[in-house]
Amino acid sequence: MSLRTVLDHLAPLARSLRKGRVAEGGDPSLLFNAVVEAGYLVAAADGTVDAAELATLKRAILTLTGDDLPPEDLDTLVDDLIDLRKSEGEAARCRAVGELLAAHKAGDEGLYLAAAIAYASNGLDRKELAVLERIAHAAGVSQAALVTLATQVREDLGRRSIPG
Repeated sequence: MSLRTVLDHLAPLARSLRKGRVAEGGDPSLLFNAVVEAGYLVAAADGTVDAAELATLKRAILTLTGDDLPPEDLDTLVDDLIDLRKSEGEAARCRAVGELLAAHKAGDEGLYLAAAIAYASNGLDRKELAVLERIAHAAGVSQAALVTLATQVREDLGRRSIPG
């Protein structure tokens, strides 16, 4: 399996976002931002967003937007995520992202992308797992469901196991 499998997994969410179909009372732009930010927060958990993580995040963003985002807007979006994490802190952003995912009934989708970002380079390390757990907790996703999801991502990408 490959990154293509991960992107295919995001396809239904991408179609829903483009059509404006989200959970009742939801906002497609808020859900898009929450899913993308979940990926960024996990990538930044170890203090560095490496080239593989950034490339995977950008490819996922393009998938979610139907490849309809100019490069300068893509860079601005990533810069905004960096600024949010710096200004509000990782814990606050994890909580906010998880709550938005929960409100949109999209915890699994956001966490799936976030885990895929972690596995994109050196696998899912303890710091990245801790961020996934914070987001999952705020999103109302159980530890067992998170482990299942992370294992599925690992299998989809053909990467190593999550830390025990």
